[in-house]
Amino acid sequence: MFSDINHLILRITDPVLGWLLHLPSDAALFIIGIGTGAILTLARPLTTNQDLLRRCGQDKRRLKELIREAKRRRDKDALRRHRAVKGLVAMTALRSEGLPLAVALVPIALLGTWCFQRLEYHPPAAFERVPMTAYFPISAAGGVVHLVPQPGLTAENGWVQEIVRADESETGDPQAVATWHLKAEAKSIPYAVEIRYREGTYTKALLVGQRTYAPMARSFDSDWITKAETRLRPVKLFGIVPGIDPLHLAPWLVAYLLIAVPSVSLVKRVCGIY
Repeated sequence: MFSDINHLILRITDPVLGWLLHLPSDAALFIIGIGTGAILTLARPLTTNQDLLRRCGQDKRRLKELIREAKRRRDKDALRRHRAVKGLVAMTALRSEGLPLAVALVPIALLGTWCFQRLEYHPPAAFERVPMTAYFPISAAGGVVHLVPQPGLTAENGWVQEIVRADESETGDPQAVATWHLKAEAKSIPYAVEIRYREGTYTKALLVGQRTYAPMARSFDSDWITKAETRLRPVKLFGIVPGIDPLHLAPWLVAYLLIAVPSVSLVKRVCGIY
């Protein structure tokens, strides 16, 4: 169900946003981030009382001046009154924030879904090494598993691999893994990489030499093999902005937030929107 929704959203958003994939990833991130700021900001004139918010802004600026003057005079009563009034003004303005966010939610959700599917990783280039790992129950350690050879695809470390115990600090649970280092010719459709183990065949898509990439991971409803995943290079702004692992924020998402959040204030100031 979730996969079907993703595919539907991509069918809607790819014709609109696909041109961004022809740009360097840094440029695409800036356009997406500033575009998000524009969506959040330009929804405001349609959903808020701009005259009221403008007067609230003027009142807050005047109250800041009065608070500074009260501090200089050490007038505690005036300081308390001005702060109380400033709080009331802030609450009045805050009540106007819900509807713009609700209106902007749908386009931003579509935009975010597209980015998760299209901008999180660099698509593998032709003959770029792509590690692929298959995950097994810990009891499978010591066995062997193989990929089915096919034209255009090579396994640098061999088609047949031993299943070994995984490092639990990386996987979180006791598991066994087998890893291949794949290289492939560019192809307009995904390679169907076939993993053969015991009586089963498990297929993982790999798209090479295109502007998009196949989903990194695929889970299997099997007792013998639980998942197969490729490891692609994550998109990092300027090649250096990292992710935040404790919060599960990928590098592209951190960069997106660093661009989108300030752009809201920037677009509001440029367009004179409150």
